[in-house]
Amino acid sequence: MTSFTGIKDTAQQPIPSGFGPQSTAREVIGRRDLTGKVAIVTGGYSGIGLETSRVLAEAGATVIVPVRTPEKAQQALAGIPRLEMETIDLMDPASIDSFAERFLASGRALDILVNSAGIMANPLTREARGYESQFATNHLGHFLLTARLWP
Repeated sequence: MTSFTGIKDTAQQPIPSGFGPQSTAREVIGRRDLTGKVAIVTGGYSGIGLETSRVLAEAGATVIVPVRTPEKAQQALAGIPRLEMETIDLMDPASIDSFAERFLASGRALDILVNSAGIMANPLTREARGYESQFATNHLGHFLLTARLWP
């Protein structure tokens, strides 16, 4: 069977990794030494993002956690080594640009980018450009952040 692009359709096949739904971040990192590596983890102060930040830092990486509400994040991130907190609002392109400019100006290489931040099931709210807030945060914000950090 061929699609309209002329490329043969192929069913997706799982790539056996040895990991599954019960695997922890620590198990996935294993014994990897991330000393000298720099990671940015959006949403790195709650949920799966917090665990990702903690495990990357414990493996030796410097972890930058961009936050929208520093007061909330400080308590959650207390005691995690090699962790830096920066401000960002993923619904605000100017805030994303500012964060990216600060990071790029630091001259550090970006080794790991984890786009984990997200909002869900909030009342209909629109950001300054008119986009629905969940779509703007979870998708457009991360797309812009990744594009700005790409160099």
